Amino acid sequence: MTSPSPLVSMTEAGDPRHVGQKFARQQHLAREGFPVPEFFCLTTTMFQEVARPLVPTIEQLTSTVDRTSQQDIRRVAEEIERLFVEVPLPAGVEASILDAFDRTFGTEAVVAVRASVVARALGDSEDSEADPFAGVSSTFLYVRRGTLMERIRRCWASGYTPEGLIYRLSQGRDVQGLTVAVGIQRMVPGRRSFVLFTCDPKTTERKTLVVAGHGIGEGVVQEKVGVDHYFLHPQTGHIDRELGHKAEMLCENPVPGGELLSWPVPEQLRDAPCLTDAELGRLATLGQDIERSFGVPQDIEGTFTEDGTLHVLQSRPIAFDFRKIRVWSCANVSESFPGVTTPLTYSLASHFYEVIFYDCVRRMWGADARALHDQTPAFQNMLGFIDGRVYHSLSNLMHVNGINPFVALTSMRDLEHVLQLDASLFIRLPGHRDSFPSTASYAFALGRSVAGALRVTATFQHDFDAFEAWWKRTLAEVRALAPAREDPLVLIHHFRNIWTGVGNWWGLTLINHWYINTLYGLASRLLKQWTDEDPSALLVGLLCGARPDASTHALLSAVALAETVRADPALSKLFAEEEAEEVWRRLAAGEVAPAFARTFREHLSEYGDRGVQELNVERPSLRDTPWELVRVVQSYARTSVTRAELRSSDLARRKEAEAQLTTLLQGHPVRKLALQQLLERLRQVIGLREDSRFWRGQLFGFSRQVFAALGQRMAERGVLDAPLDVHYLTMKEVMDHFEGRSVTRNLGELARLRRREQQDNTERQPPRDFTTVGSVADGVPRAVEAASDDASLLKGLGSSAGVVEGVARVVMDPGAVGSLSKQDILIAKETDPGWLFLMLASGGIVVERGSMLSHTAIAGRKFGIPTVVGVAHATTRIPDGARVRVDGSTGIVTLLGEP
Repeated sequence: MTSPSPLVSMTEAGDPRHVGQKFARQQHLAREGFPVPEFFCLTTTMFQEVARPLVPTIEQLTSTVDRTSQQDIRRVAEEIERLFVEVPLPAGVEASILDAFDRTFGTEAVVAVRASVVARALGDSEDSEADPFAGVSSTFLYVRRGTLMERIRRCWASGYTPEGLIYRLSQGRDVQGLTVAVGIQRMVPGRRSFVLFTCDPKTTERKTLVVAGHGIGEGVVQEKVGVDHYFLHPQTGHIDRELGHKAEMLCENPVPGGELLSWPVPEQLRDAPCLTDAELGRLATLGQDIERSFGVPQDIEGTFTEDGTLHVLQSRPIAFDFRKIRVWSCANVSESFPGVTTPLTYSLASHFYEVIFYDCVRRMWGADARALHDQTPAFQNMLGFIDGRVYHSLSNLMHVNGINPFVALTSMRDLEHVLQLDASLFIRLPGHRDSFPSTASYAFALGRSVAGALRVTATFQHDFDAFEAWWKRTLAEVRALAPAREDPLVLIHHFRNIWTGVGNWWGLTLINHWYINTLYGLASRLLKQWTDEDPSALLVGLLCGARPDASTHALLSAVALAETVRADPALSKLFAEEEAEEVWRRLAAGEVAPAFARTFREHLSEYGDRGVQELNVERPSLRDTPWELVRVVQSYARTSVTRAELRSSDLARRKEAEAQLTTLLQGHPVRKLALQQLLERLRQVIGLREDSRFWRGQLFGFSRQVFAALGQRMAERGVLDAPLDVHYLTMKEVMDHFEGRSVTRNLGELARLRRREQQDNTERQPPRDFTTVGSVADGVPRAVEAASDDASLLKGLGSSAGVVEGVARVVMDPGAVGSLSKQDILIAKETDPGWLFLMLASGGIVVERGSMLSHTAIAGRKFGIPTVVGVAHATTRIPDGARVRVDGSTGIVTLLGEP
């Protein structure tokens, strides 16, 4: 195998092992037609030729460096830099470089010279998908031919900068065997520069973030100028702006070889938006195109020249450590479990999610038991219990849905719509193409999942009918039980049997949801395409008039009771004049018409599990409080509503919508027929969903009865203070008590503790959606309700999620500080890569300057350190030694106490 050329043109720079990831990606962008300035590369082969005589000394220095000493790391870095500055170049190397410069740019050109570090493993190299290594290798701007070789030598040496060594040593990575590629690229005189994230680097939300300032990009990236932040919402097109004061910009020095100069921004531009809405729209499209080209979210650097020409200078993957990130939302789940609930309800809900999703994936994917077993942690953690409230762990929920390659490829956006997400999420899915070791293995898995989807589709109606038959048989058996008289172990036996069946059948309800999402999405797209009307408004009417489902029957049964009351003077008087509890007492005592009492009890028997928050087992059902049904009937009896009127109204809305559709599709009979067939199927599966939701209420109603009986036994034996205290234990804790697996005999004290916690949770105001990085217990953002002029509250830009409390350490000179600990919060005006040693040692970071793209923010996100940037006057407003809380999600820094 021949070695690659020591020097390659832009069109040849495609192999990241030889030119580094930075330049291989630029070559890819140029090949795809993006506006990348021309460049050529000095490959790692040239580096190896130059560095060959230095390798023994470099290895000796790096193998003996004291990784705990910042001073020793700097000493080693300076020694290695001196070696590269003084090493003689092999014959012809300098001449070949200068010749390439002259041919590519011309002798009078100015260029940018950039290093890209390549490690033994490509994943450990600079700008890898897992780790950007941002700011640790050298870049030199406005370089002329006369100083080119000196800049190249310093780029070679930058594989071993102090920051690069600290970065690698802190992660236990190899610091030997490093090579460096160097790119020489035409310098673009940018006048407005930006960094664009196609996905929020803090939360994984697909909201485009643009950070922009005046002058060349170095000023923006290195935080040397003021910047604007723009947050673009892709679904709505809305733009949120956080405009900074942009007093200065970084520009070229007219003296050749001189340092970059800071020039004042014209007065009228300092507080005005740096970018127009049209330019932001253009950048959003550019970001989407580049992300689509690479397949993962990108961190893109670019600039506009004076004439408005756009140039792309760099693109690299946004590095996410999904092992630490959890995205939480109560959207969608809160309709079933609103507000504060109990450990028992949460544990039942979590178990329900686990078993039905397992069944769904098993049916649709057809995976072997071992493959599904490997995903057990995700199945068991789709719901979280935070401050007494049930949350979706979107990270795990979407992971489970994405196990199936076919679903990962086709249906994740539909799932996000169902979950009512404000923005899409980027979550690495196990069924995504990149998760397979080869194209062949992905193709096999995708083919198997498509075959599974076709098989499930072919047998779905038959299977669902069998599911319904099983549930009705099971329900009849359940209702024959008398939980209060059964032995606890017999009750638990029945409970386990039924829930085992749930795990064998209930996945069909999720497959039905998949059909609904798919068919609804298809119907919406076709209606929009064929009628150019708002599909949601049209679909409201078109989906009316379906066959009555279980929920509809429950409603009609209650209305029928009201109709009987209105038609009978005695009943009408009773229901109108007496309180609900008194009406029920008379019904139970046999003091009303027997036929009506019988019908009333039949409704309770059939529909007694249907009610408000019916899945919260701490709430009594209609079976427990039948006078609540009396109240429902009383409210209907006061109106003129009838079953016939409800049915006719539903059909009338359907006919009106179908007439509108006929007008819109006039002259297109085939389209009309196709939509009619699609809508009929959609109405059917929506009906099945309502049936299964009703059965779910019955399942939780049975579970409520089981645990009520078990709670009664525990109270009788003095284990609990009262039967209802069983709600403050989990499903497993209760069963473990009776089955000999309990790890404590003091369950009563545990229940009392949790009852007190529930009261505390009721007073909290947790967020609807949030992201945690690292320990969830430490990362839940707290609502801050205080006056904006409260001196104890400081506001900045949250740039690395997480919440931490500690002691403020105000640092003005990093060289004057011995060390920090995880109990310390680093407070500084600004940081650069030279601060990395202190940053990694601290528990949290607060700086006065900075942006979402700053080195401070990037390092905070990489190492999971809660970070807030842009906190005005932080070093003077926060006393050294004071106790502070840092919320890296909301950007709030709270002074908790004086030094």
